[in-house]
Amino acid sequence: MGGLGVKDLQSFGEALFMKVVWSLMSEENKPWVNMCRAKYYPNMGFWRARSKTGCSKMWSQVLKMRERFKDQVFWHIGDGKTVNALSQPWFDLWDVRQVASTKDRHKKVCSLIDGQTTQWNVQELHRLFQLEQVQQIVAGQNKPLPGETQRDRLVWRGSKDGNYSVKEGYKIITRSQSATATVQVTMWPIISKWKGIAPKIKIFLWRLLQRGLPMAVNMHVRLPNFPPICQRCHQENEFETHCLFFCSTSRQVWFGSALGIRVHDLPLNIEPAIQQIAGSLDEEGMKMFATTIWEIWKERNKAVIEHCTFQPQGVLKRINAALTPEIAGINTVLLPNERGPIEKYEVCRDGWQILMDASWAVTGMAGGAYIVYERGKIHSMGLHTIDAQDVFMAEAMVLMEAMKHMYDHLGLAQDTRIQFFSDCLNLVDAVNQGESFDIPSWRATGTVAQIIRQMGGCQHKATLHHARREAIQRAHVLANTARRRAINYRGVPDMGLQQHGCLDTNLEELFFQQVQEAPP
Repeated sequence: MGGLGVKDLQSFGEALFMKVVWSLMSEENKPWVNMCRAKYYPNMGFWRARSKTGCSKMWSQVLKMRERFKDQVFWHIGDGKTVNALSQPWFDLWDVRQVASTKDRHKKVCSLIDGQTTQWNVQELHRLFQLEQVQQIVAGQNKPLPGETQRDRLVWRGSKDGNYSVKEGYKIITRSQSATATVQVTMWPIISKWKGIAPKIKIFLWRLLQRGLPMAVNMHVRLPNFPPICQRCHQENEFETHCLFFCSTSRQVWFGSALGIRVHDLPLNIEPAIQQIAGSLDEEGMKMFATTIWEIWKERNKAVIEHCTFQPQGVLKRINAALTPEIAGINTVLLPNERGPIEKYEVCRDGWQILMDASWAVTGMAGGAYIVYERGKIHSMGLHTIDAQDVFMAEAMVLMEAMKHMYDHLGLAQDTRIQFFSDCLNLVDAVNQGESFDIPSWRATGTVAQIIRQMGGCQHKATLHHARREAIQRAHVLANTARRRAINYRGVPDMGLQQHGCLDTNLEELFFQQVQEAPP
């Protein structure tokens, strides 16, 4: 426009109007600002002011423009006596909804400093803010100093003198418009994958991203007497990310989930947190993720409304039951068996060899099988269903069942050599190293510890070895059969093997070759 460098008149008009919003925030003693305060936000700060029925178009536009200031302005602390710690932005992670109680509504920044040590009152900070915010406050330099006479000042980020200018506002508006278009293009492939999600869960996700769910902090903004503290852990204010990810009860659900999401690495705000998660999951993973946060939210509501205990195990079971048939019908999930070379060892042809495997699906259904060979000839087998919440636990339970069969039912001599073979490398390492805590599944800790005790305490020459999938293919097929058909046969003798579909009763020479070969 006329050599002024203005390409978008609408954006330029918005930048001019932002000057009015800047005056509302920075020039609080002017008569017209006092008039607006008395009419629209007499008992709350500017950042908490809401639209009212019958309000002027100018005020509606002010509230609309206010959103553009959230990431662009902050209060530089002088004496800290004029800045409200909870209703005015004075550090990067500040959030307008952070209110601990009604009595803290008018708390100033200067009241957060210990008068004797001239350091931050960390205990008070933890009461008002989340951990990540407290760390930023303590590490920053923006705090009132003893004897400081300089007044607090509102600063516009990026400008040399700290004041807002129409030129800077125009740049911010045009920049945000192009950034919004980029985000929409980037997010569309992820959103398009959410086709299998139930409509009620999609509505829940939309409300979550719009921050329209009745979290404790959101309720406190509208109802000052409503406590903003999480009613499950009673440690931090209940924001969206705290409710669904960071609360200790929610963490237990994610720890038991098959998604493997590291919640402690997620951003504090809900939008980037979901974007980070969605970027690392495929279509089936997104279905499971959406179902998980939906079930966490339902269990949270039950715990808060009915004053009962949050049940992570119940949530995990409902997640498995609520998955669509596409997820429930996923092929058997087994731990990878190509993670490093297999140590070469001698397979004792004169002793006992037990081949075992587990089959697990995300529905929670699992099956296990073991085949017992004596001197290369098949002796007996067992296949049965397993109640396991993850694949590692299923593998451990199969090993436990095979050991029970060998030790309790066969009456072996004390010097008998027994070799167990599994394709679960993590299980083999845990048992051989005698470590039951550093394992992929916390649920299997007790089972692995019991296996270690039995192997170490028995007088048989029992060892556990890692075998490739090809070497234990028969056990793998039987485990799948047990899971899909809910078959339970334990210790079936040689006479019944062919009747129940075992194809071969001899331990082929191929096994002795495959079990000792390193994977490619």
